[in-house]
Amino acid sequence: MASWRHLSRIIVMQSFFEHEARGGDFKEILKYNLEEYGEKIEDSSFAVNLCKRIEENYPDIRALLKKHAPEWPVEKMDPVERSILVLGTCELIDPVDDVPVNVAINESIELAKTYGTENSGKFVNGVLNAVAHDKTIKKH
Repeated sequence: MASWRHLSRIIVMQSFFEHEARGGDFKEILKYNLEEYGEKIEDSSFAVNLCKRIEENYPDIRALLKKHAPEWPVEKMDPVERSILVLGTCELIDPVDDVPVNVAINESIELAKTYGTENSGKFVNGVLNAVAHDKTIKKH
């Protein structure tokens, strides 16, 4: 059984994907998805904080993705992989509840394996490991 934090990450990732695909307010999309699909989530504040941090750090997140996946322009990335990378990068540069680096990366890899293509897990792992080892990042 998946933990409530894992389920929160799934809903945040899916909400971000929807926000990018259709537009609309990310927070409102997340709120709706939590109400609709989050019955097993004990504490929605984890998901809400992730959403807030993604919005606050989005320019930095995009810059890091551009830097560490130079062969794949952010706007040309697979939308599912991009959503997972945004979530994972956010957790690395501005962690919610002091999530360890290895947990943030492993959670993102699992999302990629579940929702992405056959190679998504490897791609997400490579990019997030590069982000995690980037000495120029100032953690919030």
